[in-house]
Amino acid sequence: MNNYKNFKDDALTADWLRDNGINVQTFVKTKSKTLQAQQAATMLLEQHNTELDNATKRLLEHFRRCYADNNKRGKITDGDCYRVLNLATRVKRGLYKQNRRTQQTA
Repeated sequence: MNNYKNFKDDALTADWLRDNGINVQTFVKTKSKTLQAQQAATMLLEQHNTELDNATKRLLEHFRRCYADNNKRGKITDGDCYRVLNLATRVKRGLYKQNRRTQQTA
C-alpha cells in the first residue's frame, strides 16, 4: 500500500514539474535559480504571452532552449536567470497595478 502511494506521489510530482517546464531527469543536477527562472519563463510564455513584446518573447524562448540542451544548461549564468526573474516580476507588478486600477474604478 505504501509503495503504491509513493508511486502515485512521484507521478503527481513529475506531472507538476512537467507543467512548470522543468525536466524531471535533470531536476537534481540543476541549480535552484535556473529552475526558478525556467518556471518563470514557462509561466510568462504560457499565461502572459499577450503582455510581452517580440524581443522579450525571443529572450524567454532562447532561455528555454538553453535549458533544454544538456550542454548549454550548465552554461546558464545567474545573470541570465535574474534577467528572466526580473522580467517575470515586472510583468506581475504591471498586472497587479492594472487589476487594482480596474477594481478602484468599478
